[in-house]
Amino acid sequence: MIKSINITNRIEDKTMQLEELKTFVAVIEKKNFTKAGESLNISQPTVSLHIKHLEEELKTPLLIRANKTFHITSAGEVLYERAIQLLHLAEQTKEEILWQHNKVSGILRIAASYTIGESVLPPILTRLHYKYPELHVEVAIVNTEDVEIAVRDFRSDVGCIEGSVHEKGLIIQPFMEDELILVAASGHPLVSIHHSKATSLQTSHWVMREKGSGTREYTDYLLQSIGNIQPSKTVIGSNEGVKTAVLCGLGIAAVSVHTVKDELSSGRLVQLKIDVPSQKRIFSTLCSPLMAEKKHVAVFLEELQSQ
Repeated sequence: MIKSINITNRIEDKTMQLEELKTFVAVIEKKNFTKAGESLNISQPTVSLHIKHLEEELKTPLLIRANKTFHITSAGEVLYERAIQLLHLAEQTKEEILWQHNKVSGILRIAASYTIGESVLPPILTRLHYKYPELHVEVAIVNTEDVEIAVRDFRSDVGCIEGSVHEKGLIIQPFMEDELILVAASGHPLVSIHHSKATSLQTSHWVMREKGSGTREYTDYLLQSIGNIQPSKTVIGSNEGVKTAVLCGLGIAAVSVHTVKDELSSGRLVQLKIDVPSQKRIFSTLCSPLMAEKKHVAVFLEELQSQ
């Protein structure tokens, strides 16, 4: 009759118990104490000590030694079978916990300014989806001021802006350079002028974004830099609206180069050659220190930095 054994009641040193079981399995499979030790990178005396501990714990011999060989007892056969199962379960548990730790899932809430949300984020979110299919993304496209407020109030996990940041206590990280250019429809009078002076902008009608927009902030700065001019203007609250109005011939506009790539390539819009200061800016992310440590936020920030 096989003696009943308990291999799970030794709780004072669980890690050592697993190591002892691993040693026992190696001894049976290698059929040699020295070779078992070599396979586990431990000494032969340590192998013997592990076997001794198991036999003392289970209060039964596991191996019958004779000269330089040994034979496994019936209790040893039971232990060998159970040890393999336990070691496999331990490894499987470790893999599942590591996978759970590294898995990216849940909802990522992004607040993005119009230029970034409409023209920059879509290809980035596509790559993010293929890497982390269990991550669900919600994007709110608002002006820069509202992005800051959403992040500050934790209504969004992370924000993407194109203007300056006024809220304190947020982590700001640049990820892409942008340039504002002056554009007009192909039939606009300024297009036919090979190289125009900045004063010609005074008499032109402008189409621009609303106050609080990052693009509007840079447009106002541009107008100030060329003489603080106050042109006639039409204000539209979206990049697409501004672009469509310019295409219809309503006026000229300062827009992000990212928003008009297709129209410039097709010739429907033309970049005006006018002596004005270069209007380059940086796209940045912002989030609270608490959210920056979250896995789903971290992978998004990493994806942006890979641009």
